[in-house]
Formats: sequence, C-alpha cells, structure tokens
Amino acid sequence: MQILLVHSLASHGTASMKAMMSVLGTRVLPVPSLLLTGLTNVPGHQKVAVDLEPMIKGALEIARQQNQRLVLYIGYLGEASQVDILVEAIDDYREAISKVIVDPVSGDHGRLYVKPEIVKRWPDLLSRADWAFPNFTELSLYAGFELGMEVEVYRAIEAFEKRFPDLSFVATSIPSPQQKIGLFLKKGREKLKHEHERLAQNFGGTGDVFAAYFILYHLIKHITPSESLILASNETCGIIRSSIEAKQAFLQLFPKE
Repeated sequence: MQILLVHSLASHGTASMKAMMSVLGTRVLPVPSLLLTGLTNVPGHQKVAVDLEPMIKGALEIARQQNQRLVLYIGYLGEASQVDILVEAIDDYREAISKVIVDPVSGDHGRLYVKPEIVKRWPDLLSRADWAFPNFTELSLYAGFELGMEVEVYRAIEAFEKRFPDLSFVATSIPSPQQKIGLFLKKGREKLKHEHERLAQNFGGTGDVFAAYFILYHLIKHITPSESLILASNETCGIIRSSIEAKQAFLQLFPKE
C-alpha cells in the first residue's frame, strides 16, 4: 500500500512530511503543499509556495495508468485555493484512491496557525474523507464552536459526529483530568476513549507521528482501529520519552526494527 502524502515540508525540524516519512518510509509518495526553510516555530523561517495541481494530478494519473489504488493523506495546506485542486482531484481520480485521510491542520490550544480562509474550506475535504485526525481545538472548531470557546468534550464530539456522520475519526489532545491526555476514536458504531500520561515536554510533530503509526497498524498491518489507537499512542509516547531523555530540541524519529 502506498500513501500519497500532501503535507508541508520543512528543511529544519521533523514535523509534517518528514515525521510521517520516518515512520512509513518508501510507502510515502510525497507531494509538498508548502516548502519551508524551517518549521513555523523556528525564528527566521521562510515559506515557498508550491504549484500543487500538476504534482497531485500527475501522481494520481500515474496510479490510474498502473491500476493502483492509493491512500490519499492531506495535512497542512498553504493556501485555501489548494482545497479546490484537491476536491477536483478526489472527484476525478476516485477510482485510484482507496481512502481519503485528512488531518485538518488549523490550530491548537485555542488559537489558529493557518489563514482563516483555509479554515473556511476544510469542511469541503472533511465531507469527502474516510478518516480524520483533528486535535481537540480543530474538532471543536469544525463542530461549529467559536475558536477558544470552552466546550464540554462530549458535546463537541457529538456536534462533530452530527456534522460529518459518515466520517471515522480519532480526536487527539482531548482535555482530561489528573494530568492525562485523552484520545477518542469513532468508526461506525465502534467508539473508544483512551488516555495516556501527560509528559513533561511537548514537541512539534507528535500528531503526525501518531497518525503515521495509526495508518501503519490499521491500514497496513490490518489491526483493529481500537488496538491501532493504543499501539500508536504507545509508540508516540515512547518517542517523546526518548527525546526528553536525550534533551533534543526536536523529535528524532526512526522506525523501530
């Protein structure tokens, strides 16, 4: 199985595309949505626009000619206009796409870190997706709540489910008591809440790592969604612990043998 990965690519830092490629390796067919000299939290970083349309449609055309079916994963977007390109590509090449998976990268901790125009367009992709990996800020936002508004967890989840009833999803970074971090999975009638310890340090790219491991376990190794969530959570926590112990500024990601 190959994953056509639309995501940002930064020279400095290991989040986004580089984090996922570290886990999924040569299964990834990379299509950068935006080039950066460094992650957006790196002082002095610069952004370089990418002509997405020939890259995404060209990759899908090759898959069609070779009778392949790819997993299409969409993460960070550089411009709202890229949504139109991706929607058209999904509709025109659906026979070459086995699943559409999205991480609606928009913000965290109650604040945005993409343009508001991109936020307005993400529902067009969420409505076409099979799986989504929003964090709790993004889940609440696309459930219809105001950014930064305090929302009871299950109220936000229920509103998100109602807006996207056919979408399977894993919500991450859910507020939990007793120094825990919550995750919530929904696939059809299957639902699971899982918690892991809140670790002493946060790193950029942990959401990308978690999503990559979930894809590895569920879609590639065919493990159940609930088991895949727990395994992906354990893998991600293990990498964070290793990074804290090594006192590294960024996650150093290498797939385990």
